[in-house]
Amino acid sequence: MQADLDALETLRRHACPHTEEQTFAARAVDEIMAFHDRVEAGKSDPLDMNAERLTRTLAAHSVTCTAAHLQLYAEALIHGTRPAPGVTALLTALRRRGLRLALLSNAYDGPAQRARIDACFPDRPFEVIVVAGEGATLKPDPQPFRLMLAQLGQSADRGVYVGDSPEHDVAGAVAAGLRAVLVHPHPRVQQRGSRLGAAQAVSSLDALAGLLARD
Repeated sequence: MQADLDALETLRRHACPHTEEQTFAARAVDEIMAFHDRVEAGKSDPLDMNAERLTRTLAAHSVTCTAAHLQLYAEALIHGTRPAPGVTALLTALRRRGLRLALLSNAYDGPAQRARIDACFPDRPFEVIVVAGEGATLKPDPQPFRLMLAQLGQSADRGVYVGDSPEHDVAGAVAAGLRAVLVHPHPRVQQRGSRLGAAQAVSSLDALAGLLARD
């Protein structure tokens, strides 16, 4: 989320510097929500997300979106994408224990998302990366989870899936037969995850690390 806002600010400064930052960002957030609604309604192609969203955002400020604008945003997004504090250390510790790691993203655009993942994790800690948008279904459909397991050559009963969304991560993982762990700071979200079948719900990466250390 922060990387997106930073990339939008880079675009705003270049394309319409006289527009207030909050005004521009608010319109862009509205446009991404509207885009997801159009995708669900079958009215937009998921792979057109950045082009459609940014074209509409810039048009609202009387600016015509160009290929250069789209490239500027894409490069800023990759540059600004960073793993959350503690993630890299946790992944390193898990690998040292001999655990196999995979990543499942719900992004639409496979190449763009893989570029962001590479920027976040240059040491390539994941044996398998699945971008659900490259297939036919997105989370919470269990199919992307099953694809991830198949590429790992791993049965669901031997895996643990960690995510921060009760509806997308927990529900999908449980439907695929995985043990699901929810990481979210808000107690109500944790409760929602538990209701959807999360085996554990923790508030932070530190708590997650402690949980996994006991397994």
